Amino acid sequence: MKISKETLDVLKNFSVVNPNLVIKEGNKLSTIAEAKNIMASANVPETFPKEVGIYDLNEFLSALSLINDPDFIFGEDSVIIESPSASLTYRYADTSILTAPQKEVTMPEAEINVELSADDIAHIRRAGGALGHPVVSIVSKAGDDKVFLQVKDPNNSSANVFELEVDSAYSGNAVFDLQFLIGNLKLIPGDYKVAVSSKLISHWECINNNSVEYWIALEKSSTFNDG
Repeated sequence: MKISKETLDVLKNFSVVNPNLVIKEGNKLSTIAEAKNIMASANVPETFPKEVGIYDLNEFLSALSLINDPDFIFGEDSVIIESPSASLTYRYADTSILTAPQKEVTMPEAEINVELSADDIAHIRRAGGALGHPVVSIVSKAGDDKVFLQVKDPNNSSANVFELEVDSAYSGNAVFDLQFLIGNLKLIPGDYKVAVSSKLISHWECINNNSVEYWIALEKSSTFNDG
């Protein structure tokens, strides 16, 4: 079988979330961070014939560059990656020693729904780097139904703050400060629909590729006061 560029892009992104991967039989890939604070899944065009453990996903992806336009033959204990002139035998890892999702995420009702463009997310990362702040918050202010992103240091009220208004369907009266570590936004590039629950979990669905989705934990210092 062939593996598409779309699937390889997903695998490259997943390698940032967790360096190892368990590929389940079928066409759904999923991974979870060692800290259990990020989970990602994607439906891909290929149907994998068996469960496969990859200990070092970056090594696996680098090895693919050794073979031009390869075919993949999944055996019992290894995958053969081959072209007419070259081949590579890549051994599976023991899946029992790898970190993989054990169940689906049950997303609670989300109080806040926003849309973040790829430019918005790039802005967050640039602001965090420029100001040296690790946190981005989705916030509202008393008496204002607008929703903002703030890149700030929540432990230092005198620190500089970058603020950006975002597209939101929110029309309630709650005052909230829902905080994420910028380093946890390990997203494949694109625009996202983001659903955020005061129960400290969020769901990120890629608008450009709706087969890719993430669940990202919020920081425990987040606040939500609905009056």
